[in-house]
Amino acid sequence: MVSEVKKLSNQISHRIAVMANNDIVVEEFPVPQPGPGQVLIKTISTLISAGTELGSQEQEREDKFYPGYSNVGEVIAVGEGVKDYGVGDRVLSLGQHATHVIASTQPHSIARVPDNVSSDHATFGVLGSVSMHGVRKARIELGEYAAITGMGLVGQLALQLASKTGCEVLIAIDLYDARLDIAKRLGATHILNPDEPGFKSEVKSITGNHGLDVTIEASGYPRSLISIFDLSRIGGRIIQLGSIWHRIVEVDFMDFHLKELTLVGCHQPKCPINETIYFPWTQQYNRRQILKMIGDGRLDVGPLITHRMPYQEAQEAYRLLRDEKDKALGVILCWQT
Repeated sequence: MVSEVKKLSNQISHRIAVMANNDIVVEEFPVPQPGPGQVLIKTISTLISAGTELGSQEQEREDKFYPGYSNVGEVIAVGEGVKDYGVGDRVLSLGQHATHVIASTQPHSIARVPDNVSSDHATFGVLGSVSMHGVRKARIELGEYAAITGMGLVGQLALQLASKTGCEVLIAIDLYDARLDIAKRLGATHILNPDEPGFKSEVKSITGNHGLDVTIEASGYPRSLISIFDLSRIGGRIIQLGSIWHRIVEVDFMDFHLKELTLVGCHQPKCPINETIYFPWTQQYNRRQILKMIGDGRLDVGPLITHRMPYQEAQEAYRLLRDEKDKALGVILCWQT
């Protein structure tokens, strides 16, 4: 094994880098060697997280960074002390967009991919756990009127999970008809475009003037909170699941105050990695549960994949997600020829 790792270290890997000016380039680097408690993974597929990765590009910075955290590949070498994983295992990890990545074998950092889940589909395990954390915090009750704003990947996955809670109404809200059409296929009882005339009156009609019991905000644009405050019932709940990325909007909190609304921040990395009697749903539990649900058909990620592209076309992949949101949703980068 040692000689095999040393042989690999003489090979060249490739990874995606976002430069300080936001140019997307493919860099070369030596194949890394796994240390104690680590495995070396040869990547098969990665999924671009548009919200996080494009949001990161909006921030001012002086240095380049290496994006990605939804990596599926095959273990090709293991470090000292690794017992739970072996060469040939197919795994989901938090690895970046690269031909080879190192992953810790700590439970919250890696998960074995079930045989009945394709590598492309398994890349949704991390974003699926983001959505699952949000739906859990929403605590949707039987018969409630629920809405999800923003039908990107996190919103679409949250929609499918929320559809299994027994809510009376599940409204998908987005600016792009193509994304709303997918949401309708995947569990939304109603689809609405907030730019269409009569949007607010339509929500009131759907809920019988009751208002929204719970809204999961997955767009990442805080301006949507203005409408959500207005459309929520007295005592309504709002879960801020989408990454805000320092976007600022002026909000009149009078509706929030008068309606006694509850606004809950939801950041998946804060989901515990150690189970407690008060919150047993750990990061690793959620990721494994998402993979299980994909495998048995309870979670359908196939319609969310709009593009499969070789990693050499990463710059075009990011452009599509940024500039053609009516066409691009889930973009998979392929790493093996």
